[in-house]
Amino acid sequence: MIYAVLGATCSGKSEVAEKLSQKYDAIVINFDAFQIYKELEKGTAKPSKEELTSGRYFLYDYVSILEDYSVSRYQNDVRLLLDKYKDRNIILVGGTGLYLKAALFDYKFLKEDPMPENYLSDLTNEELFKKVLNFDQQDALKIGINNRKRLLRAIYIYETHYKSKTDLNENGKDTLLYNVKFIGIELERKTLYERIDKRVDLMFENGLEEEAKYLFSHYDNSLRALQAIGYKEFLQSDDVNEVKKLIKNNTHHYAKRQMTFFKHQFKDVEWKKLDEF
Repeated sequence: MIYAVLGATCSGKSEVAEKLSQKYDAIVINFDAFQIYKELEKGTAKPSKEELTSGRYFLYDYVSILEDYSVSRYQNDVRLLLDKYKDRNIILVGGTGLYLKAALFDYKFLKEDPMPENYLSDLTNEELFKKVLNFDQQDALKIGINNRKRLLRAIYIYETHYKSKTDLNENGKDTLLYNVKFIGIELERKTLYERIDKRVDLMFENGLEEEAKYLFSHYDNSLRALQAIGYKEFLQSDDVNEVKKLIKNNTHHYAKRQMTFFKHQFKDVEWKKLDEF
């Protein structure tokens, strides 16, 4: 049986996944887009080192931030695991709804034909972002203004297929391919925001500032992995208190978007309070 644990960041998903793993003797597979990176430690709230080295956890600390890890690659990797462990109980847990959709539903990806050399090289990132925003707001907001490669890809798909990437993925998006029980964690917003703020404070106590400064001094700041909340804010201010405030506010907004996505995209979810587990 596959159990998918949904919920906003900091809602207690990892703790619930560990409880279910013990209860059902299940493996745990990550569907968080940033916990997948090896170098992102302090700001991603991964399970403990003991849990990650237990042999029951998969797709955590999986790739380097230097790799261009995509949703389609995740789909391939997670389905290999779902097939390999099909005779065991499996817990899927994370906060990236699109990863979960790609894993469990008939979600198809386009073959990535090479773009022409110097394609739209005369346009700035802001101009590219505005173009994508005009025909696919959902994808534009997901990509962001700093990921030039993905912005170019979105435009190229639109200009060659006459449909946006989101539109092309609509077919099959509601066709579930596996036997799954969806379990959601729902907290009152005030409680959730308090948990988020405490976690951010703890991340700073555990060395988030030092880790972020090391990463930005050793890697290209435009890497997708470094656009994660908890890291990108260090590029916006030199004031630590301001950075901390930005991270908290951005995480509040992100948590709200997550819950909107989960409730809109996933049906038949058994929503529970954290203390019900």
